[in-house]
Amino acid sequence: MNIKIENWKLIVLSAFYFIFAFVSFSVEAQEFLSFFRIAGIVIAIVGALQILTYFLKKDYMKPQDFSFSLGLLLIFAGLVVLAKADFIVTNYRPVIGTVVVLDSILRMQYSMNLLRVNDDKWQLHTILAVVPIIMGIVLVLVDLGGLLENYFSFLLLLDGAANLYTVMYYRSFVKNYERKQRQGDIGMKDAPQEVIVKEEA
Repeated sequence: MNIKIENWKLIVLSAFYFIFAFVSFSVEAQEFLSFFRIAGIVIAIVGALQILTYFLKKDYMKPQDFSFSLGLLLIFAGLVVLAKADFIVTNYRPVIGTVVVLDSILRMQYSMNLLRVNDDKWQLHTILAVVPIIMGIVLVLVDLGGLLENYFSFLLLLDGAANLYTVMYYRSFVKNYERKQRQGDIGMKDAPQEVIVKEEA
């Protein structure tokens, strides 16, 4: 069983959520400009690392590997954030709410992969993806009034925690599966030949 997890992007995104949840409480909105400019630079760097990772892979001849193109998209997104930081500061809640929705939709792939290999935790991972999706949509579409700030921070903390839990669970899952396979608890006939798990957030 060959499971590949690109989890460093999840960790970077979670760190951004945690930091911004704190920043949104302690800093006035008009002072976010420098934060988003730094975030734009970080996103572009992540895109460059994505491209570097693509060229360092030995198994690059895969028709469904879009890591190079995704790296270019991240660089483009970082430059947009850097150039339009003032617009994002004015609309930061719906913008980040949309990012959370997209991140959580992509994270649904993990729960479906767990379903395909008959792991019992697929339902929990599905819940951890669906709840932030619903909350993110509500944040973008509904006027929450006085609840907005607490709701926004809770959403960031929830999705960041869900990302980190996904990383930790998959590491444990891979180790346990490979250990059972080496011990013969999982027959080669029953084992999937290749499961590739990627988070392209």
